[in-house]
Amino acid sequence: MMKAVVLMAVLAAGLTACGPARFDELSYSVDTDGGKGVALFTCRKSSSGKCIFRFDGAASPATSTIAVDETGAVSGVGPGSSYCATTGADSAKCNPGTLQNGKQAIRHAKRSS
Repeated sequence: MMKAVVLMAVLAAGLTACGPARFDELSYSVDTDGGKGVALFTCRKSSSGKCIFRFDGAASPATSTIAVDETGAVSGVGPGSSYCATTGADSAKCNPGTLQNGKQAIRHAKRSS
C-alpha cells in the first residue's frame, strides 16, 4: 500500500512540473468586397489579445495589427490575394490564407509547450 501512495505522489509531482497546456489560438473573420478591392478583418479571439495580418502585393497597409473585437480595413486586395495571420506570439506560425469574395470565418489552434 505504501508503495502505491509513493508512486502516486511521484507521478503527481511529475505532472505538476509540466504545468498547464498552453494553446496558440487565433480566430477571425474576413469580409472581402472584390469590386471595391477592400477586405475587412475582424479579430474574434487571440491568445495574445491581437491578430496580426501580413499581405502580399499592393495591399495597404502591408501589415495590420488588430485587437480582439476590433475590425481593420485593408485596401488593394481582392479574391485570390494571399495573406497570413498570426497571434504574434514567439512560437506562433503565420498561417497562410487566400481571400475569397464575401465572408469567411477562420480559426486556428495549436498546442504549444
